[in-house]
Amino acid sequence: MPEVSPKTPAVSAQNFFTKRSRWWLEPEFLILVLFVVGAYFTRMTDLSVRGEESRRGLIAREMLTTGDWIVPCCQGVPLFSRPPLQNWLIALVALVRGDVDQVALRLPSDCAILLTVILIYGYSRTFLTRMGALTAGAAYASMGQVLELGRSGETDALFTLFVSGSLLLWHLCFVRGESPYKTWCLSYLFVALGILTKGPQAPIYFAGVVGAYLLVTRNWRFAFSRAHAAGIGLFCLVYGAWQIPYTLSLGLKGAGQMYVNDVGHRFLDLSLSLFSTHLAEYPLETLVCLLPWSGLLIVWCRPRFRKTLGYAGNHALFLMLCVAVTFPTVWLPPGSRPRYFMCLYPCVALLAAIVANRVSRTRNSEPWRIVWPVFVKGSAAVMAGAGLGVLALSLGDVKIWFKPTPGLAELYFASALVVAGVAWWSATTPTPVRRRLAVLAIAGFSAFTYDTVLINGFQGTTVDTEGAIAQLKQKLPPHANLVSFDKTHHLFVYHYHNHIPICPYPEALEDVDDSIRYFCVDANELAGHPLPFSWETVAEVNCDRHFEQHPRWRIIVGHRTDIPATASTHSKAAAAKRN
Repeated sequence: MPEVSPKTPAVSAQNFFTKRSRWWLEPEFLILVLFVVGAYFTRMTDLSVRGEESRRGLIAREMLTTGDWIVPCCQGVPLFSRPPLQNWLIALVALVRGDVDQVALRLPSDCAILLTVILIYGYSRTFLTRMGALTAGAAYASMGQVLELGRSGETDALFTLFVSGSLLLWHLCFVRGESPYKTWCLSYLFVALGILTKGPQAPIYFAGVVGAYLLVTRNWRFAFSRAHAAGIGLFCLVYGAWQIPYTLSLGLKGAGQMYVNDVGHRFLDLSLSLFSTHLAEYPLETLVCLLPWSGLLIVWCRPRFRKTLGYAGNHALFLMLCVAVTFPTVWLPPGSRPRYFMCLYPCVALLAAIVANRVSRTRNSEPWRIVWPVFVKGSAAVMAGAGLGVLALSLGDVKIWFKPTPGLAELYFASALVVAGVAWWSATTPTPVRRRLAVLAIAGFSAFTYDTVLINGFQGTTVDTEGAIAQLKQKLPPHANLVSFDKTHHLFVYHYHNHIPICPYPEALEDVDDSIRYFCVDANELAGHPLPFSWETVAEVNCDRHFEQHPRWRIIVGHRTDIPATASTHSKAAAAKRN
């Protein structure tokens, strides 16, 4: 661990930077903001709605339709998946736009990425140079998995903002000697917003990291104060404003389901072989998701390096505890994925920035002097190789999902050579300007690759579910009342727009109301449980994200043929009763 003074409750930042420095006016900060806007906001709607986006949007739409902002529902049935903060934000954007479209789904995530980068830069400027702060913000915004999830309507980007915000803001206030009330209340506000976004991961991480830090630095008395109690009270107030009415609506059992439904499946596969494989693969998978900046983290293995950090050592200790305390919670469960650790990626980006800030200005006598030029030149070589590889794929007779058009491949190849040349040149003589160019070249190339080659590749393999449903609506008679036997896929319901009520899956003919004419059902369910009446297929809608040889999610829309076109008196009465 870095050497710190364990008995000092607050290390004054005035010894390194001006306490109230206007870092938001620095050129590096403005460049960083422009980089995030260009990387995340420019192609916001180019990809179709995918993954869990449609579920989040469907919940927001039902909130706007029913006026119930407390209980998240899909098809009128409570959904025990996530607390509703992200759905609220999507619904608020939809109120302005008039529809829960792609912008409404993704704007909260894009804004969360921008705010997280701003937070990282501001935190960095208390102990890093402007080059180091630029590296920290650019590293987070250009990590491979952040580029993928940060532009989607998933909860990951928003949750990262609140979890990392609670930790970094607490430590920032602590080292700057801010009021204890400000330190605890501001942090617990972010903790409350975090639990309202995804669940108890936020308070568990905050308590674990802050508790460990106070114990290691022997400042544990700081936790026993009225200010801390005030912070906990604010957390209870903000969180309870939703949790109490939610519990009153669904009871204790329903309230508990919200926090266990998405977690239990991670522990289902407990076989020793698969668990051992997971333990070995998960750290490597996470390092891949952190590329290209995980290449700098190897320097932390050298104890001598950790002892030369000076003022940054206190921050490095805190950031390392953030990673060390939280990583086992996502590493040990056998069903975990690297994305579950994304909420700590800002801390990893800061650790990479500390290395970059140190090794890019190191003296020739120090053993890690080679790290910076090797990292930059290695990245340059990868850029040039990627450009050449993409060009070769476009010209060759190769079938691969991200194969670009020759025009795009030529543009990408030329851009890759230029950026690689800039990066290589910047590493030859690491002046302050060249160090900044190296950081921007590496981060910019990562974002450019995703925004061109990968997004275009995703477009070419994406199933046009929205178009298929538009054709379906043309086949259905006007004002057709479509119902679903059990829940249907959320992407289908999202694009259908109209409410689709749920009916129990019929086991016998008498279980089916004669007023039901048109229905939809999951093809997998239908294969194992044939319907007890005669019917004909109106359409088959593929709800997979990408084209596959054997589609996983197919929704069959059918029309009953066992009843006359005109409903009987009994059917009309049953329909009126149901309505």
